[in-house]
Amino acid sequence: MDRFRLECFVALAEELHFHRAAERCHISQPAMSQQIRTLEHELGVSLAHRTRRSVSLSRPGEVFLDEARKLLRQWDHSVALAQRTHRGEIGQIVVGATAPALYVLLPEVVALFRERMPGIGVVVAELSMSEQEQQLRSGDIDVALIHPPLDDPGLVAEEVAHPAFRIALPAAHPLVAHETLELAQLAGEQFVVFPRKIAPQLHDTLIALCRDVGFPLDIAVEAHPAQTIIGLVAAGVGLGFIAAEAQQLNREGVVYRPLRGAPLRLALGVAHRSGNVPSTVTQFVAAARDAGRTVR
Repeated sequence: MDRFRLECFVALAEELHFHRAAERCHISQPAMSQQIRTLEHELGVSLAHRTRRSVSLSRPGEVFLDEARKLLRQWDHSVALAQRTHRGEIGQIVVGATAPALYVLLPEVVALFRERMPGIGVVVAELSMSEQEQQLRSGDIDVALIHPPLDDPGLVAEEVAHPAFRIALPAAHPLVAHETLELAQLAGEQFVVFPRKIAPQLHDTLIALCRDVGFPLDIAVEAHPAQTIIGLVAAGVGLGFIAAEAQQLNREGVVYRPLRGAPLRLALGVAHRSGNVPSTVTQFVAAARDAGRTVR
């Protein structure tokens, strides 16, 4: 059963005249008769009573007419939905984000994206870097907020922001007396640090920077997200590395100090599969670029 055959039947049912129905469908009268006979054969019922002078619908034909009209409306609706989805006007986008990106960058990106594409739903999943790469490749997520760079040539990644880390200290710590700190001044301290799986390269860079200024990074606890790190700092467990102003929660017992020279920065970026990029992903990437300019 095809759409045109349904249209022929509806035209005949409304005109009750083969010649007028054929003209309406831009075919010959014999072709119209053939379309109706074929439809009746497919359904196994007689849809119309025919005489030389009149045409009338059978009882099955009357029942089928309502359903045929519904099918045509649903057909048109389905086609329109597919076309609007192709144009990026409706649908959804599945976004992966690391724990830091989830708090620092994602809210602004989603706000911009929804403003530009209000018909697109956004589904967010918190994922580690390795999980994001895997799920981008498998198609389980459409786009990811990550910490560049990526090594996979099948994925496209770009950095959109790189806010400097600050140090979160217990309010009673002696180093609070300094308005700014150098990384070397943190020697001998214990730290609350995000797990390596969150951002392996950044984690390794942090260890290397501490080693370069003369001390090993002494990790007391690995924790995330930033709220947990800050809570542990307030409890005196250790010092914490906090990136971007958005993560500096106003919690009693915690003070933040910038690092002079900004030796450590949080690379924030957006990634997607290479090749034919859907318009929804293109718009999300553009929103990430624009939101990244506001991150400090």
